[in-house]
Amino acid sequence: MIDGYRQRIKEADAAEVREGMTLYGLRHFFASNCLSHNIPITDVAEWMGHKGIDVTFKIYRHLMPGSIGQAAQVLDLGLAA
Repeated sequence: MIDGYRQRIKEADAAEVREGMTLYGLRHFFASNCLSHNIPITDVAEWMGHKGIDVTFKIYRHLMPGSIGQAAQVLDLGLAA
């Protein structure tokens, strides 16, 4: 396992990552890309290591198309019953 990790570090060094690219930026890109492609927020939160989906939701809510509209529809249906 350690050897695989070391190999990945060597490959990353050889890839010449653009100046200014940070680990935080890569994490943000990953989460944003997942949510923009409708991967469930529960999965993304787990992969990101967030304690709960509330953290993920607060940061990335703007990327979840229609989430507010969908929530409103669910509430409307519940109140109409």
